[in-house]
This record gives sequence, structure tokens and C-alpha cells, in this order.
Amino acid sequence: MNLPVFVYGTLRTGLHNYELILKGRTKEERSAVMTGRLYAADHGRFPCLVKEGNTMVQGDIMYIQNDKYDEVLEDLDRLEGYDEGDTAGSQYVRDIVTVTDERGRDIEAYTYYWNQPAGIGEHITSGNWITWLQQKHRSPSGW
Repeated sequence: MNLPVFVYGTLRTGLHNYELILKGRTKEERSAVMTGRLYAADHGRFPCLVKEGNTMVQGDIMYIQNDKYDEVLEDLDRLEGYDEGDTAGSQYVRDIVTVTDERGRDIEAYTYYWNQPAGIGEHITSGNWITWLQQKHRSPSGW
């Protein structure tokens, strides 16, 4: 079964990594939320999500085209520094979560959790990477 992928940062629709990896390779995209805690890592260059927390993290659920699914998942794993054979050494870990889509439906999806003990950075209290970028006077389209 090809699970959709919940993205909450630079892979969101219209942002830099979306353009590089997901654009033209999805069959459906919807807004969605999940609970966790979102941070701005590496001086705000990218977001990271941790499981602990009850912030409503806003993102997009991406339904990948079936014929591109394996290739896209490999590209996402590479981008996130995820190695299924060495999860302890991975920067992020891919896990199955339940998200709620814009229609109020609970959906199982993959997402990537931060897997490093330090270097988290600033807590994004809004749970929204794009809002945080705008508040920091950065152009979200450049990310």
C-alpha cells in the first residue's frame, strides 16, 4: 500500500523542495494537520518535527502518483537523511502517523521526524512553517 506523505516544511506546496521533488509527481494534495512540536533548525534554514508536544502542526498531505511512488520516496529519504538500515544515524526518521485532512478525515501517512538529540532551534509556536517564515520577513517561495 502506498501511503501518502505529510509534509510540514520546505516540501509544502510552492516551496523550494516541493518544486525539486514533488511538483508534477503527485495525484492529489490537501491541507492537513497533526499534533507534535515544530522547530526551526540550523538558524531557521529548515524545520524539524518532534513527536512530543500537542501543537497543531499545519502541512500538506501528498498523494504520490503510483508509477512514481518508489522513486519519490527514495528522493524524500535522501533529502531527509533517512537510512532505513541505520535509523540511529539518520537525521530524520520516516514513520507512520495519523493526520486530519481539510475534510476532517483521519488519514494514515508517512512523515519525517527529527532524529537528532540537539540542534533543534527555535520552537515554532504557530505550528506553521510558512507563517513562521513570513513573520521572520523571509520569502517562503525561496525555501
